[in-house]
This record gives sequence, structure tokens and C-alpha cells, in this order.
Amino acid sequence: MRISSPSAQAGIVVVAVILMPMIGVVLAVVTPWWGATWMLVATTVLVVFAARTFRGAGETSAPRPWWQMTAAPLASALLSVVFLGQAAFSLFSAWSPPLVVSGNLGAVILLAIGAAYANSAIRRALALRAAGCSRPRLAEATE
Repeated sequence: MRISSPSAQAGIVVVAVILMPMIGVVLAVVTPWWGATWMLVATTVLVVFAARTFRGAGETSAPRPWWQMTAAPLASALLSVVFLGQAAFSLFSAWSPPLVVSGNLGAVILLAIGAAYANSAIRRALALRAAGCSRPRLAEATE
């Protein structure tokens, strides 16, 4: 199954981003570790699901290379910055128990996701450059 409709992709992400914290808060009431674990597992599953099933404009339904997370290098670069920023925030904000262990574990997982997106951005840009594709100029795109 491949999802290429931008509205369907946005809908899936929005629903996941709304439901994940709601479930995480309910689990955190029981114990903070359950809430943190849920959020880490759900975020990782959402990232893997999106990378394997979402397709950009002009992409085929054939499987992507294992390293490719998005269709465009810019999207991978932006998501890399987002996840690396979340990792830094998690690492530097989890100083009080019971969040120290889960915060540090979250930072490691978010660093790995951010690194995967950075790797995808670099390799995708190099692949496009090797294929001779260049960015369209603004004037060409609007005419």
C-alpha cells in the first residue's frame, strides 16, 4: 500500500499527532514511564510507516531504497532539523526524576531518527545531482 495523496498523508499525520499525546497522557497518569515509552514507540512507528508508505509527486509505487525517508532532499533536511531539535530539547530538559532515563532514551531515539533523515537528505541530493537534475528556477516554475 502506497499513499500518494497529500491530503491523505496530512490527515494521517494530524490524527496521529492528536491521538498519540492523548494516549500518552492517559498512560502517564498510571506511571510516567508508560507514557514516555508509548510516545517513543508510537513516534518511531509513525516515522517508519510514513517513510515506507508515503510517496511524493512523481514517485512510483516501487519500494524505496532502505535509506530514503522522503521524496525530496529538502523535506528530509527539514525533518532532520526538527527531530535533532527535539532530541536536544529532550536531552537538556529531562533533569528531574522520573524523566531522566526516559528523556535520555528519547534523546537517543530522536537522534537516530534525525540522523536517518539527514542521511536521506544527503544521499537523495547526491543522487539527484548525479542524475543531472537541477532545481527549477523560480521564473521557470511560474511560467
